[in-house]
Amino acid sequence: MCAIGYHEIYKILEQTPVISTHEHHLEDSSQIELTLDGILEQSYVGWQGIPTGTTKSSRKRFLEQVRYNSYFVWLEKGLARLYDFGGRITAEIWDDLSKQIKKRHSDPEAHKIILKEECRYLRGLSDIYWHTGSDLGHPDLFTPVVRTDMFAACFHPSIRDHDGNSPWEFFPLEGLTFGEYIDTVLDFHRTMVQKGACAFKLAAAYERPLLINPVDFDRAAKVYMADPEEVTREQRLLFGDYIINRVCELASELRVPYQVHTGLGELSGSNPMLFENTIMRYPDTRFVLFHGGYPWYHEIGALAHNHPNVLVDMVWLPLISTSAAARALHEYIEAVPSIDRIAWGSDSWTSEEALGALLAYQHVVATVLSEKVSDRYIDDSDVCDIAEKLLYRNAKAIYNL
Repeated sequence: MCAIGYHEIYKILEQTPVISTHEHHLEDSSQIELTLDGILEQSYVGWQGIPTGTTKSSRKRFLEQVRYNSYFVWLEKGLARLYDFGGRITAEIWDDLSKQIKKRHSDPEAHKIILKEECRYLRGLSDIYWHTGSDLGHPDLFTPVVRTDMFAACFHPSIRDHDGNSPWEFFPLEGLTFGEYIDTVLDFHRTMVQKGACAFKLAAAYERPLLINPVDFDRAAKVYMADPEEVTREQRLLFGDYIINRVCELASELRVPYQVHTGLGELSGSNPMLFENTIMRYPDTRFVLFHGGYPWYHEIGALAHNHPNVLVDMVWLPLISTSAAARALHEYIEAVPSIDRIAWGSDSWTSEEALGALLAYQHVVATVLSEKVSDRYIDDSDVCDIAEKLLYRNAKAIYNL
């Protein structure tokens, strides 16, 4: 009797519900205006900085450059599930596809329908960094997380974090002492959890190293409200260290996971091994390490192997490099003490890219499980259980959804 193969496993995945642990989903007002150009701009394809242009020749040049990039490949596959264009985006069909997208999104419910029906989402965790703690007005679909970055980066009203945010734009902080500022930050996190937020999020690796050192109150207080031109990089880092440490403590107190961006940020400082001292300092805080730490996905597996408070999230990794994601999942199944500690999120701004990201992850899971079955590492009878864990059951348990 033949072992269950890729196609049979993929069919199982296509019928399995999904919980996405990380979404940057845009508000309704932005979703209703989408075209092909808008979807590309609000995608990781757009992050590559290659202009699409507005003419047939410029679009052809764009497609020639991005055609085989993983971000584009899976976005195109997601679009092909939703729209009639033959499955291959060309300069010739560009405007027609754009009209189809615009027509679909003229229905204000379209973006939610895609997530619920095409992506099979039970829920998505919403990291709206421009309005942190928001459920986008759709509490039936989105559960918010609270992002730490602006609190850790902004020691002065003139400072912005890497996303351009400042707590002084969101809170009445004028005239507060440093102690009062800390109380405000922590009270905000507590309040958001009371209102339904299920995790904290740290994406500081985009602007600083993941090495977080212990810092006492007095040293951090000296940086607060200091003249930015007189504050050294070392002082900026220790201010952030103090805030991040306090949020780690709070995450333990409130029993919510702390999601941490690792890899592909400020690259030299984003190696997840730099975060190990923090993992060890807070053994009662559950740290969810994002993105497989790419390109350091081996290190993520090792950290989870050695530290029971480390959880692994495959978010974004299948889009960055599908083959690397497959190699990583092989390792995580083998090295992480419990498969219950592995989850996934789409990390997308639009439903079309979320669908593409899900297709990439399903491909990775089907590939890895079929190879594990073929190698007799796992049994056919375990496939459905593992699929459910990797697509939604683990996330449901990790975030108490």
